[in-house]
Amino acid sequence: MCTSADGRGLLHHGLLHPPSADLAEVVAPLVAERLTRGQQVLVALPLATAAKLRGRLTSLAGLDTADSAVLYRHPRRVLGHYLNWITKTSPGRPTTIVAAPDLGGGDSYRTALWMHIDALTTQALAACNLTLICAYPHNPVFSTAVCQAHPSLLNGAVTPSPDHLPPEQFLTNHPLPPPSQLGHPDLTHLIDHPTQLTQLRQLASQHAAQAGLPADRGEDFVLAITEIATNALDHGTPPATVCGWTTPTSVICQITDNGHFTQPLAGLLPPPANQCRGRGLWMAHQLCDQVYVWPNPTTIRLHMDRS
Repeated sequence: MCTSADGRGLLHHGLLHPPSADLAEVVAPLVAERLTRGQQVLVALPLATAAKLRGRLTSLAGLDTADSAVLYRHPRRVLGHYLNWITKTSPGRPTTIVAAPDLGGGDSYRTALWMHIDALTTQALAACNLTLICAYPHNPVFSTAVCQAHPSLLNGAVTPSPDHLPPEQFLTNHPLPPPSQLGHPDLTHLIDHPTQLTQLRQLASQHAAQAGLPADRGEDFVLAITEIATNALDHGTPPATVCGWTTPTSVICQITDNGHFTQPLAGLLPPPANQCRGRGLWMAHQLCDQVYVWPNPTTIRLHMDRS
């Protein structure tokens, strides 16, 4: 899906900047250098910051921008967006993405999930002729994780990160917080055979409707639940327990089987067009607003926003 014409592969840098720094000023020299070399550059920044950067670089061509608040709202879709941009703009040629990830406004689950995605990027996009620069404010809460997630750091010059961890080790050292306790579920169902999926779809549809999801969003939710439940039967260790809740902001479904999830990259990149199976997690990531996975036992929690 992503091939480097010169065999160089991905360069994945972390950039820690003072929280008070002007981010447009911080990244402008990096972006200008690459545009001058004729590279295509995608910059994912807050809209006002992106506009300020464009104002500094009006004489240079090849700059694309994306609103970081939109791009990083669904962390598990981000690698697919990166890959889609690379494929459309300069397949095989050197490209650069400068990213300022939105860490979720203090939401510990979304922050941890995004750091997982960032760490996995090194493996997921390894074959791409891409320089990926991830800019974060220097914050003691997550600066250590930034250094461990990135093979190299960019502070004036590129230096190897002495604290870098392989993705599997990073996920072990920085697990998601345990699933939050949501009280007694509104929906509980046990499945151990594919014939029970029809009843599950009916129950999930009722759950979505009672929570006030519009019909099309409810259909997406039911499809995602069905895909994950099917995975639990086909690849997990049944029986699987399906629970559903309605909160003031979300409709939630959690599916737990007795297996151990060992493929953290599953579903983060689009499956090949000729692949008929193995699309369940990818579909769930595209359909739901948030997807969280705990590996042991395999527990997948799907969120749909009610508003």
